[in-house]
Amino acid sequence: MLSDSKSIFWYVLFAANGKAEKISNYLKTNNIECFFPLGYRENQIRNSELTRRILQPLLRNYVFVKSSKASLEPHLQEIRRRFSITSGLYYRDLGSGEIVVVPEKQMQDFITVSRLGEERIIYFSNEEVNLEKGTKIRITGGIFAGVEGVFMRVKGDRRVVVSLPKLFSVATAFVPLEFIEPFDNEIEK
Repeated sequence: MLSDSKSIFWYVLFAANGKAEKISNYLKTNNIECFFPLGYRENQIRNSELTRRILQPLLRNYVFVKSSKASLEPHLQEIRRRFSITSGLYYRDLGSGEIVVVPEKQMQDFITVSRLGEERIIYFSNEEVNLEKGTKIRITGGIFAGVEGVFMRVKGDRRVVVSLPKLFSVATAFVPLEFIEPFDNEIEK
């Protein structure tokens, strides 16, 4: 999806080496809406059989930011200067080189699924999941109510897969059949 400088979109920023979390903190401090997915993971305590839950980045190199390109650009210049980043920050489609923009509904569904850290969610590259085999659905009840995606069997369970075009997909935890409603509307690609 192409963007003009005045329209507000969800842009994907990519920064390696742990700088994505710093970028997220900078954006939040400057009251710019962003999403840096975090989730709880079980880590084993050294020299022990005990584990503890710690909050960790789920996608350590990605930050999603909602803004117009014109408003965002001065902040990106400051981020590059402040964190010594020499490359561009916009994530670009590998084929066309265009800046990747995530449609609002897909972003909201992704945020809903990702924020539920207690649930077992799975991230996939889009090549790992054949979305053509699944059925387009809307979840009508439970913690994922309102989420739209593709209903398919993943790792032995029936799950709903939300795809972010040109990025990756995320699969929800098990979803009971009574909460699944097929629909004909094309999910934005």
